[in-house]
Formats: sequence, C-alpha cells, structure tokens
Amino acid sequence: MLALVAARREELAAVIRLRAWRQRRAPEGALAYQRRDHAVSALLTGAGRDQTERAMAWLLESERPEAILAIGFAGACSTNLNVGDLVLATRLHHIEGSPFDWDSDSLDQTPGSAVSDPPSEQSALGELAPDPDMLDQARAAVEMNGIDFMPSPILTVNSLVRTSGLAAWLGETYGVSAVDRESYWVAAAAAAAGVPCLSVRAIVYAADETLPRVASELPDTPSGGRFGPLLRHGVRHPRDLWRHMRALRTARTAVATFADVLMNGDNLSRRMDS
Repeated sequence: MLALVAARREELAAVIRLRAWRQRRAPEGALAYQRRDHAVSALLTGAGRDQTERAMAWLLESERPEAILAIGFAGACSTNLNVGDLVLATRLHHIEGSPFDWDSDSLDQTPGSAVSDPPSEQSALGELAPDPDMLDQARAAVEMNGIDFMPSPILTVNSLVRTSGLAAWLGETYGVSAVDRESYWVAAAAAAAGVPCLSVRAIVYAADETLPRVASELPDTPSGGRFGPLLRHGVRHPRDLWRHMRALRTARTAVATFADVLMNGDNLSRRMDS
C-alpha cells in the first residue's frame, strides 16, 4: 500500500475525491483516508514537527505502508521556481530552532558566505536522502508528462518562512530550492521504520514574495480554522486574498496532477511489486 502524507486538507483537496475515498479513524489532531480499492491511503498530519511525528508513528504502526509519498506545498528559495512548479527532493535538510537561532550574524554577510562555516549547535543541519528508486520513477513520470519540476534539496524548518529575504538567504546559504515544515520529519520516521519515502512539493509562494503576517498566525490543524482569519485579512487587503487563492489553486492542481500520474499510471505500484 502507498501512503500519501500531507500537512493540511488544502494540499490534497484535489486528490481525495469523496466518491473514490473514505475517511477513516485517525489519531488525535490528524485526518486519515483510504482509497476504496485499498491501494492508497492518505494521512493529513497537521503542520510542524510534533504533529507530524505523532501522526507518522500511528501510520507506520497501524497501516504499515510499503512506500510513503510526502506531498504538499512549500515556499520557493530560488527565483527559478514559479508558483505551481514541483520540487522533487534529492536531499532533505532540517535546521533546528527559529530564525533567531540560525547564526543571525550571517544574515548580514554576502550570499553563500555561511556555507563554509558550520551552523551553530542550536541550528545544526540534519540531512536525509530519498529512496533512489522512487526518485527515479517520479522524475521519469514528470518528464514523460511534461510537468514543470526541479530536482533539488528541500529544507524543513520549525516556523513559517514568511519574508523573501529570509527565503533567499536560506537558499543561498544551504543550497536548497524550497522550504517547508514537515518533509524532513516524514522522511525521518520512514527511514527509522525502513519504509521507502520520497518528498515532492508544489511551490505555493515565490522566493521574491513576502507573505502577510496573517499567514504565520494560522492554526497548524489539518483542517479548519483558517477561513475566518483569511477572510478578515481579505476584507482589508482584497488583492492579497485574491493572490493567495489563485496560488493555492495552482499549487493544488500541481499536486493532484502529479499524484494522478503516479497512482493512476501505477508507477509506484510497479516499484513496490518489484
């Protein structure tokens, strides 16, 4: 069985169609679904490390998937990526702490100057590799279907990277093209259980975009609690809301297109049977 793992309902809204899927009992703070043919399950963990690790422990113990696809949204750290582009993770990195812990002195240095200096202890950089067979098959699938993508390392951090300056600094300093809050922890849990895993992210905001403050105030729950704050912000800043909704639709479609290519084409099913 293949397991899709995302943080929030918005990320898989175009994949989980009610006629083909049924909701299942899940651990507190998460949502679980299963496709009616029992070949694919989906888990919405909620955002951040704690919720991801708790939900992954349940998935690996209860569902015992044969492969895991961590799929969802990310912010760009490279100007070569547009909203809706896919990033296939060639490496997964993680920095502990908040932006205040990330060697703040280097934020004022020239781009890339911090690469030669090891991060401080509180911001030590972790690294994981994806399953090479899953990565090869995913890359072949997107190339054959003409889907825009970039193979690149992805960085997982503890808090939302909201400003364009910080996103650019992370990209230049750590050599990553996208940043999120969950991919590393999904991969770490899968690796500990010996389950093949691949992370794929659709860009939902560009590297030169600074998100409104309300973005960092939204709850980490897998579903609900976001409409009210966004609506109130949209009343004051309608262009922000329109831009956000358009980007969300574009990224959601990219995730669904990629998932359909892999699942309906049986690409990963063949890999698990081999």
